[in-house]
Amino acid sequence: MHDFLDGLGFADLTPDYREEREAANDAIDAAFDPLPEELAEDPDLAEVNKVNVHDDGDDILVPVVTFLFEDAGEPDRDAVWSFVGRALEAVREPFADCHVRHYDLQFAYAHEEEDAVIYCRIAVHPPLVERYLTDPGFDLDALRAAVTEADNGDDEIPPVDWTPFDAESMGTGAYSGGQAAIAAHCAGASAGAAAACAGAAAGGAAGAGGAAGCGGAGGGM
Repeated sequence: MHDFLDGLGFADLTPDYREEREAANDAIDAAFDPLPEELAEDPDLAEVNKVNVHDDGDDILVPVVTFLFEDAGEPDRDAVWSFVGRALEAVREPFADCHVRHYDLQFAYAHEEEDAVIYCRIAVHPPLVERYLTDPGFDLDALRAAVTEADNGDDEIPPVDWTPFDAESMGTGAYSGGQAAIAAHCAGASAGAAAACAGAAAGGAAGAGGAAGCGGAGGGM
């Protein structure tokens, strides 16, 4: 099964961390039940990327959570951050004994004219997550402000605050080559404006010469 998944492009999904992934997804399902109306589908702990090896020999990980919005247009940022808070609380415990570089939250939504899929990400490193989850005086608004203030514009260094990225080529950020988890989620989804847009793009590309629109020239930003 591991070889089969790797052959489908999931080589970066470290097999040893599948139990953590399953536990995180169970917690995410509970945290987003009932599903908020802004979301088309349940969020997903889609990947556990191994990005380096710690001095102690253990892996350094980046858990990746994906979100697909139901409606076209820029999502309400308050809603976005409410989802970030829930997801961080759900994912932190399963990875409490791991070296986590940062938690990567990836979002997809359709452009307001529904002619492209927009991908954005928020990345939060463990010190801020720990403070948010253990310090009663450091609430979600404080976490959001801290991420915004500390984002230095380099999307390889967390925290990263709502930054558009090219999820189709993954040429930026803490990634190298391939496709971001959110692009795969969007392409395989059955609901939501972003999913519909991605589906139209795939259908157009299959036709003679492909088709413009819905990210027709590569998708994303």
